[in-house]
Amino acid sequence: MKKKCLLIIIILSLLIILAGCNGQGNLKVVVYDQQQDLISDIYVGLYTSDFKHRVRFAYTIKGEADFYGLRSGIYAVRIVGNNIEKETKVRIQSQETNYIKVTLSK
Repeated sequence: MKKKCLLIIIILSLLIILAGCNGQGNLKVVVYDQQQDLISDIYVGLYTSDFKHRVRFAYTIKGEADFYGLRSGIYAVRIVGNNIEKETKVRIQSQETNYIKVTLSK
């Protein structure tokens, strides 16, 4: 009986550890204009990799938009401002901060 309880506790502990290792990462998007000045109030949308669902969105403040606590995986990023739209994809990995620097120009 003691061996069964110990085995169950070990298995549950391993499952909890493995589920927690899924990991979360961060993304920082920095947006510049043609003169390399930071631009505020630019829409930055974070979508699933196929652009079907929006996960989060933010507007830049002093040229930066931050997304914290993202699950590991591939995301699509859409940046819209000044009648210009740019799209890109980014891979978020556990415990890492990814940076995207974008210049919006016509």
